[in-house]
Amino acid sequence: MANRVHMIERAALPGNERRFHDAVKAIRRHPISGPFITLLNSSPDLAARVAHLGHYFHARGQADESIVPIRLRGFIAALGARVLDGEYEWCAWVNWALDAGVPQPVVDAVREGRPLGELPAEDALVLGICTQLATGSHRLDERTFAAALGHFGARGLVEVVASLGYFALIAFPLNACEIEMTPEQLAGRRPFARLPIPPHPGCTPVGAPRAPFFAGLAPRATPRIPPVTRIEELAPADHHFFDRVVRTRGRVAGPYSVLLHSPDLAERVAAVGEPLVYGSAIPAPARALSWLLAAAEFDCDYEWALARAAARHAGFSGALIEAAGRRENLPGLTAGQGAIADFCLQLLRGNHHVSDEAYRAVIDRFGIPATVQIATTVGYFAMQAMLLNAFDVRSEGDPSQLLL
Repeated sequence: MANRVHMIERAALPGNERRFHDAVKAIRRHPISGPFITLLNSSPDLAARVAHLGHYFHARGQADESIVPIRLRGFIAALGARVLDGEYEWCAWVNWALDAGVPQPVVDAVREGRPLGELPAEDALVLGICTQLATGSHRLDERTFAAALGHFGARGLVEVVASLGYFALIAFPLNACEIEMTPEQLAGRRPFARLPIPPHPGCTPVGAPRAPFFAGLAPRATPRIPPVTRIEELAPADHHFFDRVVRTRGRVAGPYSVLLHSPDLAERVAAVGEPLVYGSAIPAPARALSWLLAAAEFDCDYEWALARAAARHAGFSGALIEAAGRRENLPGLTAGQGAIADFCLQLLRGNHHVSDEAYRAVIDRFGIPATVQIATTVGYFAMQAMLLNAFDVRSEGDPSQLLL
């Protein structure tokens, strides 16, 4: 399938947005490609913010910023690409993973969806983390969490989970827009086996009914890691990162109390989330609906409380909210809202791609910029849900006070 959106050249952008195009190119140090082609079709500012976040994970030796070794990041990229059927991500990372030391038989097994066999203890731990967060109840069991925290430490584990989350963030808009590598990009890579994508299911699979989880889980008696909510809890050299997170949200709570164990990373995630959560590129009901569906699909209590409050404020009925929590058909949607629900659920389920009909229905009603931003919002909620669920951060108090 050909790309659904195409590169917007610098000259075609308004004068006040060309600096963001320049920023993406400078941060990437390569021609603009992949997710940034997609994001430039929505918001050049957002594209630059995502590029800055992405550099944390794929500097690839330019000046590595993540403390997670590139071999593990390559392994996480392969696992994330497979579970989310992200063909572009696979193409982008498979050779880097191999070069960094991920064995070819392991890469082949990931691609084909086979058991990976005997793995080194560290790799087996990463496989368990990624599998539990990306599938099933989307949570880490106590044994896996304890082993991961003991091995990686708080900052390292935050960055392992955020690495997987980053690949989810960009996989959804890439998949929605069916971005493919150009022949020139492929020619610059050693030959590799492409990721097979399962056939599209043809409609949005509803899934098995389940008990709603929006009643909320009781707060943990003891946080899995100490939350960072005050600037004094960081080293003085990291205080400016705390200030930048506060600048985007007014205070620190929720995922940022976890993310600030890696302060630079926290600031970059906050910068990406600012236009997605607080911006106005998407109509409020569309944004609330995408939040609601993503929170439900990732079983994220914290996000669900926030999304439920936003959905009520946008005028959605209690019956619709309960149905979303049960993965049932949603009653009372307008035609436009139904198009968004179908679009989001196709991204979140099945082969994580969107049929031509579902894509066109959203494009025709909302345009390309909003459609790309809806897909990116789903990815952002997926990233944050992985962090919140991994560290078992639960909602407390007034949902309007929750932050993402």
